[in-house]
Amino acid sequence: MHLSIPGNVLLLGEYAVLEEGGCGVAMAVQRRVHVTARPAASLVIRGSWPGGSFTWTRQAPAESRLVTAAVTAVEETFHAPLPGSEIDIDSAELFDLSGRKLGLGSSAACAAGLVAALVASRGERPGAEDDALVALRAHRDAQDGRGSGYDVLCSWHGGVGLFRGGRTPQWTPRALPQGLAVSFIAGGPPVSTAEAVQRYAAWKLANPAAARQFLEQSNRDVRSFVESRFPAEAAAAWARCRALGLWLGDAIGVPARVTSPAAVNLALCKAVGAGNELGACLHPISDGPVQGLLHFPVSAGGLAWEETGS
Repeated sequence: MHLSIPGNVLLLGEYAVLEEGGCGVAMAVQRRVHVTARPAASLVIRGSWPGGSFTWTRQAPAESRLVTAAVTAVEETFHAPLPGSEIDIDSAELFDLSGRKLGLGSSAACAAGLVAALVASRGERPGAEDDALVALRAHRDAQDGRGSGYDVLCSWHGGVGLFRGGRTPQWTPRALPQGLAVSFIAGGPPVSTAEAVQRYAAWKLANPAAARQFLEQSNRDVRSFVESRFPAEAAAAWARCRALGLWLGDAIGVPARVTSPAAVNLALCKAVGAGNELGACLHPISDGPVQGLLHFPVSAGGLAWEETGS
């Protein structure tokens, strides 16, 4: 069996998606994690990416909390041990050649792809919404209960969607505003998402009123973007999200500034996710490919799989 699942990017709603009812816009990209699986005497899971690899077995679980969390989540969901299987996870498309992450949600895509493969190893067709929630649980468990889940649901479903955070998050398929496209730009050094989230949590605890105002404004601007009728409306909402992100980044001490090529309006280039390792630039589709930007087209499809006969 072979399956694949796309990477993902949170375009709008940084940190707000961590809150109950916090909204964000996420986009799946045409860079995929590829997973192959075949029956075997015991469960063996291998992962590879540029410059690294691991092998997980029950006897030697390696240093992969994500794999352990995925196996545990599936077995507890179905109340039965998993059968033997050899599973290989290749996430190379979500890294550059030096082994640096591209900021495309590699851990969430790997969690979703692995859970789908484990479900399939039981003789069931993966892809149900309940399976997506198992993948979400596994990804959260691997992060000590943290994580909004936008990345798992975005990769699972594909396309562009409005995400609503919370204990049981929601995903509503949407589309980018008509006439507009998103391209990307490499930003600064990788930022630890876990550390950024801890800084946000500490700031929220010390500034509850400001945190409430941030969430309310972020939700208004995100919804304004997805509900916009004209490109100018969408661009204005995007710019407001950018300004809010810069303000919050300064408040919590996590960088949120990115630079842009001269051909792109700086006001429409913003950091995405936690930190500024990746930026997203909103521009008219009519501009075509913009020099100096990275182009990761939208992946209309999410989880895809096929039987290989092996």
